[in-house]
Amino acid sequence: MNKLTERLVLGGAALVVGLLVGWAGRGLASYNSNMESMTSYQDWRTACPPASVKEQSCQVIEEMLDNNTRAPVVRIAITKEENKEVIGITLPLGVALEPGLKLTLGKDAALDVPFRTCSAVGCFAVMPVTDKLMASFKAAEDGKITAYGLDGKAVDIPMSFKGYSDALRAYHNGETRRSSWFWRMFS
Repeated sequence: MNKLTERLVLGGAALVVGLLVGWAGRGLASYNSNMESMTSYQDWRTACPPASVKEQSCQVIEEMLDNNTRAPVVRIAITKEENKEVIGITLPLGVALEPGLKLTLGKDAALDVPFRTCSAVGCFAVMPVTDKLMASFKAAEDGKITAYGLDGKAVDIPMSFKGYSDALRAYHNGETRRSSWFWRMFS
């Protein structure tokens, strides 16, 4: 190789390395650890608290609304609780607590989910996320949550999975960026 070729190769390599270092530095310098984010993906959305708030985590959320009043009837969220992923389902007050609720995903058998507690916001049911449950969520085209009124009658609330895959991907990316300075370089 002659001197000119060597200089061109070294110059090109230096340019590529400089561009990569500049891009990574931009990601670190421009990441605002005090900013929260919320992004919608059709019927689902991803919400991430600021990275400076360590005790909270991102969530993947779907809210099912009453057709007449447009008030939330059910809120389902995938989040972390004590560093483990859980699914939390919130229903308004006035549901029968004893039977819990049922979560049906696609053609899978209904899962029984007990209520944990109630507050002024509503009644909360929580279940741990397993690999099998996540596979059911990813494969499902439809689903429903069955709750029971105080009169004992079952009420089915349909779920939508439009945008779920994109929201889940954003949730995992958001959690990774919140917890790792390395991945902030690529945001």
